[in-house]
Amino acid sequence: MPGEFYIEGEKEKVDLTDIKNVISDMQVSFSQVQNTLAHKSSFIDSWSAPANKITISDVAADLAFPDIVVAALPSSLTIKKVVLVLSVRALADISAADNYIDGADKTLRIKKSSGAWGVDDVVGITFPNQGLYCKASAKESGPVIIGDTDLSALVNANGTYNVASRQSVSGDAMVAFGASLELYDIQVGLRIFWC
Repeated sequence: MPGEFYIEGEKEKVDLTDIKNVISDMQVSFSQVQNTLAHKSSFIDSWSAPANKITISDVAADLAFPDIVVAALPSSLTIKKVVLVLSVRALADISAADNYIDGADKTLRIKKSSGAWGVDDVVGITFPNQGLYCKASAKESGPVIIGDTDLSALVNANGTYNVASRQSVSGDAMVAFGASLELYDIQVGLRIFWC
């Protein structure tokens, strides 16, 4: 009969209308997937150049991290969220004691290069007490830490952004429990979610 055929080696009859319905359902499903993906955020990372070493001492002081240059943002995009990322290849303790960030709520801050510390900066990453833990006299693999503060109000265009842990104006710089906690091959970056 028209609209019917048999698959070779099979005894069951296949109706072409059933096949058309299956294909139609697949097209609707594919369209729904495309629509869902179109509303998902994409992201781009902008990273600083690496710094060889940053030493956190047991006396709170300003610590400069590398600048981040954002240069690849298309003018037409809508920024949804921005987070600060810290990557450290290795941690080393030189105090002969287990070492870590001493005190809660020590921060890494960010500002536009045209702004002033203590006025135009915002907290990008907050470290807990005993963060960046390293065993005594050891050298250990370092972490990648992703901040949870949305920086999109600050990071809203191409430009240079300064990153630092500030004691002089903010009073919340990273300080180590032991004499020195060394960070090696450090990079800071911005993950920019957009649509």
